[in-house]
Amino acid sequence: MMRIQAESSRRGITRLCHFTQSRNLAHIFGDNNGILSRHTLVAHDMPHNPTDPNRFDGCDNLICCSIEYPNTYYFSTVRSRDLLFKDWVVLLLKPDYLWTAGTKFCPCNAAKACGAHIKDGYDTFLTLFSNVTPGSGFNRSSTHLACAPTDIQAEVLIVDPIPLDAITAIAVESEEQAKRELFTAALQGISIDKPFRIAPDFYQRATISRLIQSGTRLQEIPYVTGGHNG
Repeated sequence: MMRIQAESSRRGITRLCHFTQSRNLAHIFGDNNGILSRHTLVAHDMPHNPTDPNRFDGCDNLICCSIEYPNTYYFSTVRSRDLLFKDWVVLLLKPDYLWTAGTKFCPCNAAKACGAHIKDGYDTFLTLFSNVTPGSGFNRSSTHLACAPTDIQAEVLIVDPIPLDAITAIAVESEEQAKRELFTAALQGISIDKPFRIAPDFYQRATISRLIQSGTRLQEIPYVTGGHNG
């Protein structure tokens, strides 16, 4: 595990990402349970709106995350499916789960070949940054952002729960959405004591891929409640 931590530090990895519909914030913060796996939510008959109700990876007891930036391809796909609830958020998490016991890695989309590429350990972690990605065949260019996996659909699967104190910030598409999320939470009597970041590029499939491959970090603007951003 120490080797994964050292390699993560060397690559400049600062966080993990987990996206979900914004209406799930009420369950995550209102019940103080943090982020739970679909298996736990179903087993305890807890209200939730699953991002992936099928879980073809066979790991519904684990929470799907990505390194540094959201899996823009799947993020775009699930957002297009729900025509009623359009607001989604990206929860930014401490990177510590990369070197936590029980964490598994997949260098490509975890559902590929019904989860056949999901494994744990340092060697598997390194495959996420291979010059040619196992399972998908993506090539890593010399300009590729060091902290980002070669295949943007690479996944990190984490044992639940992910507690609230592991959430470092919440990324949203616009300042208007940040205001909307805080207003909705207040109406529900819920306190969200996490900073918001305005990150419209997270929601642009082509843009995020292009920037990562060119070695450019995406712009994120801190949202200041009642003030001005910038």
